[in-house]
Amino acid sequence: MFINNNLRIKIDEENKILWVGIDLQDKLCYSIHFLDNLSYVKELIMYLIKKENIKYVVAYSLNHGVWNLGGDLEFFVSCIKSNNRKALQDYAYKCIDLVYNFNSNYELDVFSACVVQGNAFGGGFESALSGNYILAEQSAKFSFPEIIFGTFPGMGAYSFLTKKVGFNKANEIINSNKTYTALEICDLGIINKVCEDGMGLLSMANLIRNGEMDKYMNNPFMSICNRVSKSELFEIVNLWLEKAFLLSEDNLSRMMKLAAFQKRKLSSQVKDNDPLLAEERKFAEATLINKLYN
Repeated sequence: MFINNNLRIKIDEENKILWVGIDLQDKLCYSIHFLDNLSYVKELIMYLIKKENIKYVVAYSLNHGVWNLGGDLEFFVSCIKSNNRKALQDYAYKCIDLVYNFNSNYELDVFSACVVQGNAFGGGFESALSGNYILAEQSAKFSFPEIIFGTFPGMGAYSFLTKKVGFNKANEIINSNKTYTALEICDLGIINKVCEDGMGLLSMANLIRNGEMDKYMNNPFMSICNRVSKSELFEIVNLWLEKAFLLSEDNLSRMMKLAAFQKRKLSSQVKDNDPLLAEERKFAEATLINKLYN
């Protein structure tokens, strides 16, 4: 069922899974409208977890070929040029709530997982990293482009990556401006598994149904060691806010060029008519629905 125009949820009662489908709508990034919508339904998600005795919360994308292209760069530039610190701080703090809630499993006895089915750039990469288990389809790509315009990913990347690969490697990845394939990022130990395109939802369902995911959920050290405190996330995002208002006109110009890329991706997504990939997705989703909901 749709709970607002950005989120569609399904409950698998037998396997105790709450599927959260994310539709970014007008912008393939974290717009302030999307963040507001997500904030409004936090209590509803927590209510459903308790009411249905949910064990797994799985986030996936409803946008073909895109997990998330990161922060709303056009909004960033507008705030910086108008010196609207409060608006940018409100935005940044909502992003922290987003990644903290997922990383901390809503502070409930559940396990969070992500199915990355397309490009995860900047803040989109950060949000995927907040999950306790990450499965990506083979064509997914991962990147932190912030170095291009003189800043850094401020909504969890340093914390989540340091937990996985240590600070030095995390710092190298963040400042490399490299686009990684799903297989490369898996080989680094940053995500858990890669599957064929179009098979992400079914692969995740099978991992849960066959009990493979239980070894992660039932390992107390994984939950403890993967968790990042909200105070650490806020400390870093406050550094990001300070740096944002020191960016040069050249930095802002580069940021706007990337904002235009986000819009082009939206246009190309609307026109995307790859019949093979579309059929694979239809097959995977139909199989999943047939097995779990019929």
